[in-house]
Amino acid sequence: MVLFTSYNTFDLFEPSRPGRGHYEQVVAVIRGLQPDVLAVQEIRGTRPQQAAQRLRVLARDTGMACEIPAGGRGETRVALAAGSRGYHCGLLWRPGLEVVPGSFRESGPGVLWHSAGWATFRLGGRLVRHASFHATPFGRVLRTEQNTRLVAMLTSGPDGELPLLIGADWNGESADLVPSDGSGAPALYEPGDPFACAMWRDDMIHQCRQAADGDRRRHWVDRAAGQVLVDGGLTDAAAALRAPWQATTGHYPGDGYGSAGITRRIDAIRVTRQVVPALRAHEVTDTELTRHASDHLPVTVEYAPERIAS
Repeated sequence: MVLFTSYNTFDLFEPSRPGRGHYEQVVAVIRGLQPDVLAVQEIRGTRPQQAAQRLRVLARDTGMACEIPAGGRGETRVALAAGSRGYHCGLLWRPGLEVVPGSFRESGPGVLWHSAGWATFRLGGRLVRHASFHATPFGRVLRTEQNTRLVAMLTSGPDGELPLLIGADWNGESADLVPSDGSGAPALYEPGDPFACAMWRDDMIHQCRQAADGDRRRHWVDRAAGQVLVDGGLTDAAAALRAPWQATTGHYPGDGYGSAGITRRIDAIRVTRQVVPALRAHEVTDTELTRHASDHLPVTVEYAPERIAS
């Protein structure tokens, strides 16, 4: 079995965060999870070289690896996907796991609001890609457009047909459907609209649609960006397993939505269709430590590589 975890580390290495204590909490969380492969978001750094060195430090302190041998005569590559705004994504993995030399790919500067990066591992005799992504927190239309770009990047090129698991802070709502309990049409895996009972606030424009309703205006969550992922063949692992729904944000002091009573599941692992039969378990790690370490809770899936469909 392979454990794949996605974790938004909340401004890791950012000086404004509460010093060394925050970093040590994140390290303790990762060590406790013991993932085989880890997708991280919000590695901070003003320059990609600085962020890459910081990812090396995180790998060292958590007992993991982050450097991929070159496919030819090139240099070893740190699995860091450089973002354009000082927020970077990365991949870490258990030492001894076989990563394919030269397999790391990234979105590149300016293509996405933050970034995406992926690498190929040989697991149970299968080549399996793992990716990390951080979606834009701003602009519903932009989020939808960039998810479309992401799907295109991941499904094209020489490795586009390889099975994929992508861990991400999607910054938006899932649109996955699951079979209904009765004989009716499939229903949303999400239990409802997290903004339905909340008073309107200006930053909801990045998450919600609005319309006139008589003398009033009503709002509802926009799932268009999530629908792009579904239509592009990326399935939410939690929905595929019918795992109990659990929020990943809204718990942290200072979270604007959380302070308004809005809790959301915006951290998720999505997989291509070949991987769905291999999924075995899904978990959101909600403990006192994870609640203090970050404004996002880590998400883990367990899967059996030999059960991946051809």
